[in-house]
Amino acid sequence: METYKRIGIIGAMDAEIEGITAAMTDKREENIGGSSFVSGRLYGAEAVCVQSGIGKVNAAFAACTLIYRYGVQAVLMTGVAGALGGRLKHLDLVVPDGFIQHDVTMIGADDGFIDIVGKVVLRPDKRLADALAGSDGIRGIMATGEQFIEKEEQKKAILSRFPEVIAADMECAAVMQVCERSGIPAACAKVISDGGSEGEYYEFKTKAADKAVAAVLGAIKKLCR
Repeated sequence: METYKRIGIIGAMDAEIEGITAAMTDKREENIGGSSFVSGRLYGAEAVCVQSGIGKVNAAFAACTLIYRYGVQAVLMTGVAGALGGRLKHLDLVVPDGFIQHDVTMIGADDGFIDIVGKVVLRPDKRLADALAGSDGIRGIMATGEQFIEKEEQKKAILSRFPEVIAADMECAAVMQVCERSGIPAACAKVISDGGSEGEYYEFKTKAADKAVAAVLGAIKKLCR
């Protein structure tokens, strides 16, 4: 079984990576493009963790830097997400088995179609996803776009075009797209913080972020032993 010697970890917000960097040893830090990349060791593996900032462009920048500057062999995304479609509840762990970009449209192509990659749905690496999911990770499609999905009309618009979607975030599909183009295995662990309510988000985001961090740390223990 392949062992990953250097793993990249991305979280959009500080609460989503604090638990990762706290667990690292032999830490060193480098600021690139306004983001702090923390290198160190996790359970025998080299790791590089970064708070990317919110949104697809920030996440893609972080993924490119991890791959082409730090030479990571796998990328894990951690953080919080919003529920769609009524299947999920607060603090559910979601490990998507597919990712779409709900805000991508092009003339003559299906909604969500990604140029150059030539797909609508991007798939994670199965080994990484299985390690993140453990026994309680819920599988399904994650929708990514440059919006916080808080209004019913936003939810309905996404589900009318992508009825299989169970959750939404603002980063994952961008990271998956970079990794697919770069030939780097990747997967995502997101925990539900809300169903589109700002109040719910602030109430649950810290607990949700902590649970996602625990999934990532548990996966790295499995993958690198």
